[in-house]
Order: sequence, then C-alpha cells, then structure tokens
Amino acid sequence: MAFRLACIQTNSGDDMERNIYAVCALVREARDGGADLIALPEVVALIEPDRARLVATAPEEADHPARAAFRELARETGAWILGGSITVRAGDGRVANRSLVFDSSGVVAGRYDKIHMFDVDLPDGETYRESDTYQPGAETCVVRSPWGGLGMTVCYDIRFPGLYRTLAQAGADFIAVPSAFTRQTGR
Repeated sequence: MAFRLACIQTNSGDDMERNIYAVCALVREARDGGADLIALPEVVALIEPDRARLVATAPEEADHPARAAFRELARETGAWILGGSITVRAGDGRVANRSLVFDSSGVVAGRYDKIHMFDVDLPDGETYRESDTYQPGAETCVVRSPWGGLGMTVCYDIRFPGLYRTLAQAGADFIAVPSAFTRQTGR
C-alpha cells in the first residue's frame, strides 16, 4: 500500500514548550500536504547540554509533555506520528532515549529505547559518553502499521548491522532512524 512520509527537520533547544509548539505546527503543515506518516528527529522535545539537569528534570513517559502533545496531534490530524525520540526517566538514575510511534487515533503503537550508546573520543578532543547519562535499551521493536512493519532505531544504532538484520527477520519492511548530530560528528 502506497503512503506519503514527511520527515520533519528541527533544531531543538533547551525550551521544551517552544520546541513542542514548533514541531506541532510543522506536523500540521505536513499533514495538510498529504503526509500519512510524519517522522520527527531524535531528542525533538529538548536538547539539554547540562547532563545533570537533564537527568534531574526528565519526566516519566506517562507525564512527558511531548507524549501528550503528539498523542493529541495524531488524533487531531489522523496521521501516524513517529515521535523521533524524547528523553524519559529510566529506572537506574539515568534517562532513556525513547522513540514512540502514535497511530492515527493517538494510541502508542510502539516504543523503543535506543540500544547503542554514542561513546566516542574524537580527534579534535571532543568526547561523548552517552552511557554516563542514558540507559541503553534491551529490546527491538517492529510496529505493525497500515503500510507494513516499521522497524524502530535511533541515531547511532545505524552503525550496528546486526540490529537491522534482526528487525528485518522480525518483519520490518522499512526502518526509521531519527537522528540529531553535532557539527563535528555530522561531518
């Protein structure tokens, strides 16, 4: 079955309310343009550079303002929404980088926590240690959509082909990879 996909590009900052407002307007515009499935980027609701603050203020999934906004937006527009990813409180004192898919009635059709953490030392001296802040996920997810199986991944997962093989074997017909890159790593 054919469908139209829209990929929303944003440059989220540290004001969650403003980020959500901006992305909701873009989702409505994409739906008005005929999109059936609308995909958002990684950490769409908030980019908080202060890791301690990120962990201290991260809401539970059920209380996350982006979850509520995207659920209502899916109901309002009748579109399926791949909510990129949001930061939610995890059970071990860290946060999870969680991707949610909302069906056209606003029901969470699938959830996936990023499995592979971006722990690198770059040649210019920049260092990233996601595993200090983020609890890695442990399970794959294939969402049954009207257009086939949607395999869920997030950003750095793309470097691990075994994950994609597993998703294909589990029935993924297409795969989402919401991402956010720094200037250096994006190059």
